[in-house]
Amino acid sequence: MPNGAAFPQWDPNKPGESLALVYQWAVQKAQEQIGWYEQRRRPKRRGSQWLRALSICFATIGALCPLIDATQIISNGNKALLGQWGYVSLALAAAIVGYDRYFGLSTGWIRYIVTQLSMEKALKEFQYDWPLLLEQQKGQPQINTLILLQRVKEFSLQLDTLVRQETDTWVIEFQSNISELEKTLKAEIETKKTGSIKVTVDNSRNFDKVEIQLNDSHMKDLIGVTEGLLDAVPPGRYEITAIGVKGDNKVMESKVVEVQAGLMAMMQLTLP
Repeated sequence: MPNGAAFPQWDPNKPGESLALVYQWAVQKAQEQIGWYEQRRRPKRRGSQWLRALSICFATIGALCPLIDATQIISNGNKALLGQWGYVSLALAAAIVGYDRYFGLSTGWIRYIVTQLSMEKALKEFQYDWPLLLEQQKGQPQINTLILLQRVKEFSLQLDTLVRQETDTWVIEFQSNISELEKTLKAEIETKKTGSIKVTVDNSRNFDKVEIQLNDSHMKDLIGVTEGLLDAVPPGRYEITAIGVKGDNKVMESKVVEVQAGLMAMMQLTLP
């Protein structure tokens, strides 16, 4: 049996033996390529099946949590905790699906199966055609080696085309996943950008000081000024409260503001 990596030496004085070696080389090369895909698709299959099973389990748990809450068989304190775990389960299911998608376990498994089956089909056709071509040469004064060698060439190029198609599909899939991942990360970064709030209290000079609170948390005091800037505020809705202090007396006014990523929200208050 010749080495599958090297084309056998052609002996023009023995065309029959040389054709037999070429045939064996082509078949062995095909079997090695089929074996390569067979061996490497198994880990992808196991990984894909495990990831899909885990994602289904976590998604089911996440969906069951609100249904269990609705039965009211769990105390209120534990219900709140159960609801939080439901969100965690759904997030884990989405993360597992994303991992499978970006690392291509399921798609790689399918690609390898399709390529392997196509190679096996091409090999069977080649093995069927070879004795037919030899049979056609019977009764001829000399074997037409060109016809037989052309069939070997077509078969080898067919296998190379299948490999190239599988590789091209992987490249396109990889580039698409990277591009989509970059877009997702960019969008995530954009949503995580902080904004700011410019608070204006028209009559703040009428008080000794004006305390500015953000969701009941003290942020800063306005003393002798009417404006203050609250920076590095994550996006979301907030309640801004201005508390005017004059001696022992306090008055307050509150409003809700929407903070957007990378933008400044304007808030104007007038204390009573």
